[in-house]
Amino acid sequence: MRLRERDRISVLRQVSEGVLTAAAGAERIGVTRRHFRRLRRRFEAKGDAAVVHGLRGRRSNRALRAEDREGALEVARDPLYRDFGPTLLAEHLERRFGLRLSAETLRCWMLEAGLWERRRRRAKHRSRRPRRAALGELGQWDSSVHPWMEERAAGEQVLISIHDDATSRLLMARFVARDNGAENRRAIIAYLRSHGRPLAVYTDHAGHFGQWLSKKEERTDTIIARGLGKLGVEVILAGSPQAKGRVERSFGTAQDRLVREMRVEGVATLEAANRLLADYWVPFWNERFAVEPADPRDAHRPLPSDADLEALFAETETRVVARDFTIRFRNRRWQIPESEAAGIAPGDEIVVERRLGGQTRFRFGERYLEVEPARQGPAVPAPAKPAKPRPAPPKPGPDHPWRKHFQASVRRAIARRDLRREREAISREHEPPRSPEPARERGRTEPPREDISTLG
Repeated sequence: MRLRERDRISVLRQVSEGVLTAAAGAERIGVTRRHFRRLRRRFEAKGDAAVVHGLRGRRSNRALRAEDREGALEVARDPLYRDFGPTLLAEHLERRFGLRLSAETLRCWMLEAGLWERRRRRAKHRSRRPRRAALGELGQWDSSVHPWMEERAAGEQVLISIHDDATSRLLMARFVARDNGAENRRAIIAYLRSHGRPLAVYTDHAGHFGQWLSKKEERTDTIIARGLGKLGVEVILAGSPQAKGRVERSFGTAQDRLVREMRVEGVATLEAANRLLADYWVPFWNERFAVEPADPRDAHRPLPSDADLEALFAETETRVVARDFTIRFRNRRWQIPESEAAGIAPGDEIVVERRLGGQTRFRFGERYLEVEPARQGPAVPAPAKPAKPRPAPPKPGPDHPWRKHFQASVRRAIARRDLRREREAISREHEPPRSPEPARERGRTEPPREDISTLG
């Protein structure tokens, strides 16, 4: 019986004994006079059991069936769902098995069955940066290296994501094999073609986003920074992971949920993983976690009509035009035809673009040139160079450490030899004399034999 119920029994007894009036008793236990009269009549009829709720100890009318509980726990014990949390498992039970449960109910069942443990997280103080007002003002861009496909694929894969800061919408996501500049350039090109130009992107200090000179604070432009700069998109480099916490936390959610979703679907290739992203994960994320922005307008700007994204995000090198109007690139010579040489003089620089699609383009200023492989002349053997006399090996000086080491080793060897000879001489002095024996026939002699009687 609870303490509150015991207090009510005490008040009801005092009213029955005439110590308190009914009005004072109702005021003391915090009920109306009408309800106190009902409670008093029930107390006179049932005694102390009158203050106990009538459903105490009985099964609730809204209680779930025991079969539902056992079925949910059986799914939770399945190795396929071995590390699903209560929230994610509740969603799968409704979607795949038609069993609708609240996450809290499933959490209590899993705790009782020993399939889940309470996780207490120590709160850390953070000063939250306010969101941008409108969609497209700032995109948080980051990559996560993780074994997304678990044991179904070798090694780790990379998830590249761009989230909108104002709405937390997932605007671009793709799985790639390596986190390098080329894959990130492909990601931003796909983003620009789908949504347009944002006002700024917020990312980390990876080498393909920003580089610093060794002894200066000046930052050199990368291919991505140069291409976005020409499109009028600001590149902001975060000073810490917490500065772009929304995209960082999204990876924590993805590593908890997306890994398990891929396991259930049996995803084992990058192509299948990207299909799952497009068909399920991106719509699910935007429906579940996206918020309404403070400003309903879309701040994305359209791409210029003459924008060539493949050229903006291509690797570039410069080559100098020779006197015969050829340039050298990757150990080959390329000829600029006379029809393309208008305005070009020897000594001018030609920009070589290596695009993501594998194409190589040659550009002079803003004009692209149609070059052709230069004709190769007959191979002329190079004149044989006279053989240089081999110099004599250097002779160590008298004070060279090698000589000192050699002389010391010689002295040690001589000392060991003298000590051995001295021990042999001492041992010969203590040996008993031997009697000579007559030589055998044919002039051969035998060494003297020892006297058996003297052997101990």
